[in-house]
Amino acid sequence: MAVVHNPRVDRAGGERGATAVAYAVMVAILALLLVGGVMVLSGNVGTTLTNTGNCVVDLSDCGGNGTGNGNGNGGGSTTTTSAGTTTTTTGP
Repeated sequence: MAVVHNPRVDRAGGERGATAVAYAVMVAILALLLVGGVMVLSGNVGTTLTNTGNCVVDLSDCGGNGTGNGNGNGGGSTTTTSAGTTTTTTGP
């Protein structure tokens, strides 16, 4: 028995536009999530960049003392200045 396709029969039942509406709703939801995420994170990113810039300008603004001992065996010399301690590495 062979199945014959009849183009006059609309098997979609008038729901051809449903996929376009579904895609539009998905795009709208993704756009809302993206905008919401940017708004939530924008304050945190700005604060982090400001704190990092302040730390680069003045080491006392870095918010903590590191846990390292500074013993990297670089074979350098230490020079004390008014702003703190500066280590200059000379040699391998």
